[in-house]
Amino acid sequence: MNTVKEHYDEQLADVYSWMAGGFEAVTEGNRTFLRQLEIDKMPRGLAIDLGAGSGFQSVPLAEFGFSVVAVDFSPALLAELRQRAGNLSIRTVQDDIVNFSRHVGEAAQVIVCMGDTLTHLESLDAVKSLLSDAARLLLKDGKLVLTFRDYVSAELRSEQRFIPVQADESRIFTCFLEYHEDFVEVFDLLYRKENEQWKLNVSSYPKLRLDGSWVVNQLLENGLTVSHSELANGMIKIVADKSG
Repeated sequence: MNTVKEHYDEQLADVYSWMAGGFEAVTEGNRTFLRQLEIDKMPRGLAIDLGAGSGFQSVPLAEFGFSVVAVDFSPALLAELRQRAGNLSIRTVQDDIVNFSRHVGEAAQVIVCMGDTLTHLESLDAVKSLLSDAARLLLKDGKLVLTFRDYVSAELRSEQRFIPVQADESRIFTCFLEYHEDFVEVFDLLYRKENEQWKLNVSSYPKLRLDGSWVVNQLLENGLTVSHSELANGMIKIVADKSG
């Protein structure tokens, strides 16, 4: 099993936007979601995107008028983000997201940690630390937006653990899940067609099994108010506000 960073560097980075469903489609979905939360109507200021990847969240936030700090450990994904950002106000930072507070010198109007980024952290203590830093660095009336996959309430069994992800004429991407007590080992299988032959590359990495109610409690303990919490299509979505 690889570390999360090794897995992204060696397996995911160069196919990530394609694997996720295409940059434009995913970005438009996030643009719609952020508008539903009325983030486009908030006072403009700093927005921090934790686990920014290729820019699925950063681009809409910058389009809304925020100055975005986009943090990710993948140099390849950040290079793609910069290419897609054009003249938008986005500053990229290559680092582990747990260190994000070192790279900002002011409080943020909005902090997002979306996709399945939160489960990529190595421990619950790391999640606690990140949420504490996020709460501390939010402005009054600022928002924290979290989304992550639910690996707790419905453990997949037998053939359910084999999941088709994406495919085209020259690539097929599938994954397989192996459940452990505190984490899921995700096996990503990427088939590439080269010279009329299919070649397979397999890599695995861990994802935390995060309980949504536990995350909500961490936010409350850090003085935030949870204004939205839902489970939809296997993804947990939580929005918290800083009122004081």
